[in-house]
Formats: sequence, C-alpha cells, structure tokens
Amino acid sequence: MMPRRSPSPEAQPAPSSDGFTFSVVVAAWSLEAKADLEAGLAALERQTMAPLEIFVVIDHNPELAAWARETLTGARVMENRHERGVVGGRNTGLEQARGDVVAFIDDDAAADPGWLENLAFALAHDDVVGVGGELVPEWRGPQPRWYPPEFYWVFGCSYRGLPTELAPIRNPIGANMAVRREALEAIGGFRAGVKPRELRRGGKVLAGGHSLEDTMLGIAISRAFPTQRWLYQPAARVRHRVAPGRATFGYLLIRCFEEGEGKAALAAVVGADSGLESERRHLFVTIPRGFARGFADLLRGDLWGPARSLALLAGVAATAAGYVVAVLRSRLLGAPSPDRA
Repeated sequence: MMPRRSPSPEAQPAPSSDGFTFSVVVAAWSLEAKADLEAGLAALERQTMAPLEIFVVIDHNPELAAWARETLTGARVMENRHERGVVGGRNTGLEQARGDVVAFIDDDAAADPGWLENLAFALAHDDVVGVGGELVPEWRGPQPRWYPPEFYWVFGCSYRGLPTELAPIRNPIGANMAVRREALEAIGGFRAGVKPRELRRGGKVLAGGHSLEDTMLGIAISRAFPTQRWLYQPAARVRHRVAPGRATFGYLLIRCFEEGEGKAALAAVVGADSGLESERRHLFVTIPRGFARGFADLLRGDLWGPARSLALLAGVAATAAGYVVAVLRSRLLGAPSPDRA
C-alpha cells in the first residue's frame, strides 16, 4: 500500500540497498557548466546509497570530453554515440547501464545526499515503474520576484501544481528521474529522431535539449506497462542551476511558445487525452489559483503579486499561440507539427 505522506529526507527510513542497484547517467554538453558538473559528481559521491556506476555522457563536444576524461574521477566518461541532444546522450548511457534502475540527472544539477535513497523508497512498491524527484531552483542571479512559481518548468525546475508528497504523476522531469532499466529497454529507450532545440540570446546558448522527451517517455512506458505507476517523490531533491538569462520575461515567452508547439505535436502523436491530461488541470486549476494568489499577495503587502499574475497570463497566451501556430502549420503544410513530434 502506498504511504500517504513521504517522510522528510532526515526521517525517511532507508530501503534495503540489496533491493536495487542504481546506474546514474549524467548528461553533459556545455563547457560553461564544467564547475557545475564537478560539483554534481561530488554530490553523487556523497550519496547515502552509493550508485553501482556513474556515466558522464558528453554530447558531441570533443573539447569538453577531453577535459572530462582528464579531470573527472569516480565516473566513466563517454561520448554520445547517437544524434546530438539529451535523448542520444541518455540512450548512450542506458546502453551501458547494468543497474536495476537507471537514474538521470544533468550537468547543471546537484543531488542532495539522500537523492538515490529517497528514489529507492518510492521504487520499493512493486507497481512503480519510475520516479521523478523535486528540482529546486538554485538562482545564479537575483531571484526575480515577478516570476510565477507555476512556470518554474520553463527552466527545468519543479513548479507549483506538482504534488507536495509522494503521489502518482503522468511523467517526471528528465533532469531528476529514475526508471527501472527493464522498462526502458522494453520500449527502446528515449524516443529518437526528435530534432534537438537550442535557445540562444546574443550568440550565447541559454538552453539545449529536446522538447517533451520526458513526457513522451512517461506516456510510452505507461502504455507498455498499464498496471505500473509513475510517482513523484519530492524528498528526492536536486538543486538545479538557473542562469540569469533564463529568468527573464523574454525567455519565459519563448519557452512558453515553444512548449505550445511541442504540446500540439505531442497531441498529434499520442492523442489529446494522453498528451494534454496534466496540462488541462494546470491550465484550469493551478493557473487560476495562481492568478488570484498574486492579487491576494498584494493585499498582504507584496507589491510584486500582480506582476506574477500578469506574467501567468502572458505565459498562457504565449503557450496558446505556439499551439495554434503549430496546428495551423500542420494543416496548411499537410505535415506533422515541428520536428518535435
């Protein structure tokens, strides 16, 4: 029976380490994240449940690969053997993994000491195929007080609307999740053939990866194993770097528009029921509550409250615009919505 509440990392009972072995795959692509990558590996070495193995997969960056092989210890450094992007990198690590469970994290994230232990606690239930953990923003600049927590997904962090205790979800966020290796292998890993995105500003790459690869994985595994569940485990915490360029209004609009395009493509592939199930609740329940909360905060003396409410409206509008543009493009051209499909 699933526990009603997930204990804190300090109080949570440790599952038997004999029950699982973990392979950890760290996706790395940016030279600018070298210090973060070193810090992330140091955090993995401090885990209360030691992983069986750690893979650092370098995404088509020979300079970074050479530095990693020379500098990093305690991990096996390898290069992405597939298409450029986090999908190819994660599949490369999966192909070499020997653990019962494969845990995924990125080069700009650092796990709390009890990360793997808390993931294992959730996976101790036989009907759980995978677990996602909490991604806490680590601001590298001033935290923007106008930014609505409902849109923290824009920079890859957990957002308001996710469960606050151990609970079922449709899919995790790819930078903090663990999946039974047999299930990953059964569906052929992450879905290949999806063109990686790259968001730039002033010639500088602010973000890379794929759109909705974690959502596609969650849906694919749920369809292949209909009696299995995904859980969200907020006690399995990872600190995720948020660069100043990602905490801007312009970046919010760009990512929301891109997300709308991706959701249209996802709905075309898996159907609107599966593809937009979580999004409908977020749109019709979480967002309205957040909008009202912003003005309520003003009454409590927080002058930034209305700004958060207005940012919510702008984000929803940008997402809707991306969705509509993708649908119209597909109908006019008679082709799938962008390469993210």
